[in-house]
Amino acid sequence: MAGTILDRQLTSTRASRIRFDTAKERDDADIRRLLRESPVPGQVTLTLEREPDYFADADLPGEEKQTILAREGGHVICVGNCTVRERFINGQARRVGYLGGLRLDAGVAGRFDILRRGYDFFRELQAGAPADFYFTSITSDNVRARNFLERGLPGMPAYEFIGEFVTLLLPVERRSPTRRVSETRMNPAGSETGASIADELLALTNEDNRRLQFAPCWSADEFTALQPLGLLADSFHFIRDDGCIAAGAALWDQRTFKQTVIRSYAPWLARLRPALNLAARITSQPRLPAVGTTLAHAFVFHLAVAPDDTNALHALIAALREIAAARNIEFLTLGFAVNGPQVASLRRKYRCREYHSRIYVVRWPGLGGSSRELDGRCLGPEAALL
Repeated sequence: MAGTILDRQLTSTRASRIRFDTAKERDDADIRRLLRESPVPGQVTLTLEREPDYFADADLPGEEKQTILAREGGHVICVGNCTVRERFINGQARRVGYLGGLRLDAGVAGRFDILRRGYDFFRELQAGAPADFYFTSITSDNVRARNFLERGLPGMPAYEFIGEFVTLLLPVERRSPTRRVSETRMNPAGSETGASIADELLALTNEDNRRLQFAPCWSADEFTALQPLGLLADSFHFIRDDGCIAAGAALWDQRTFKQTVIRSYAPWLARLRPALNLAARITSQPRLPAVGTTLAHAFVFHLAVAPDDTNALHALIAALREIAAARNIEFLTLGFAVNGPQVASLRRKYRCREYHSRIYVVRWPGLGGSSRELDGRCLGPEAALL
């Protein structure tokens, strides 16, 4: 894991049975078990799993990933992580930590003391080399978690709401679209693997990301390091206009190390699911997968396109949908701020399902920047990294 991971424990005389520690390789099976058993509630209840190895993405260059867990009687009852990397804040690259993967065992649900002490333990770990900012996302349907974290209880960090984020799932058609990509008056999308092409896209993406808050700042080494996780050279596709890249993105299927599993539907949705899926086949809307299945989706990753260039965006998405169909991928996943310029265009063009979440700046006294320091740019975290 990049950076120094502190090997320490925190105990309390009043709760000596609970021990906090940084996660090690030997904790892999226990962490994966907790992720499988900790669904994210909503109209569609999901588990976000990390099979077959929780630590598959733990040693990436440019990142410092730290996982904290709590044990009670030898049993893992809580886990959460923080990934620190360079992201753009107010147009400048800054060290930013993303807090994610917080899960609490059902047997200790409602134990505020565990979360409070876990956050305090994390604060002590970060104090030596803190990030400039910390942020996180919470699904809008997870009302219980939102209410708890937004209350500002003693001993907890401040959660400062900064905007809504929407994840779009675009269905992949099994037949090629009737409108050809070349009708956009641009060169058709294609795979290009040369070093100069990678450098060109890298520069374009960082230029675009500079206009956004919390968008990642990339280097060539970071791309190379993602190859074992499924981001291969032929995953990148481009649209050119007058010889220059007008739009580019990668199709990143993460199912080899990170899965979204359907666990249940709200009762009304479960009853209507057969009828909805029948209608979806006729209208080309996204279907509702069976309970217990892994969502067959891939992220549209490293998207680079001018905010107002809808022709290039639609041409790129059309090409990626054809490629996804050949790879048995059923959905493309994209994430934007709700007020982002591409959202309305994609809603008009495609029949997609939407999943909403809320983005927060998280800070402790003397640790992490405040939302008041942000200059109002549109939010742009990379959905594939959340």
